[in-house]
Amino acid sequence: MSSITDRTAYLRGLAEGLGLDREKSENRLMLEMLGVMDEMAQKIKELEEDVDELDEYVESIDGDLGDIEDALFGEDEEFEDDDELEDEEEEETFDENEELSFDCPHCGKTLQIKAADIDFDESPLCPNCHKPFFPDVIEGEDETDGE
Repeated sequence: MSSITDRTAYLRGLAEGLGLDREKSENRLMLEMLGVMDEMAQKIKELEEDVDELDEYVESIDGDLGDIEDALFGEDEEFEDDDELEDEEEEETFDENEELSFDCPHCGKTLQIKAADIDFDESPLCPNCHKPFFPDVIEGEDETDGE
């Protein structure tokens, strides 16, 4: 009597063995409760079967996904943390000899600067109008000084 359906069948058998008269209100209530318990037990049994079927399906999908990962990335390669991958990509894309182009927001002249020559503490001046390319950067002043 381990499953719920077995236990409700046992209770139904006990009720029938007692010879309960359906005409008495107490007995009618108990028999209706047994009927509801039978339906609930059947639904639970169906749900358990559905869960087992879904579990098998998920395991199958997981196996297929593992096969795809092995085919794409190789069997021995482990996945790295996303942050580590982003850091590596950033390191690979920085080239000190790369020339960067900036258009002056004041006169529109284009200035080319090597990445290694950029001083992040002060804004480069436009050779045409002698105004800073990045007016938000104030020379020699840290952003935390104004707070």
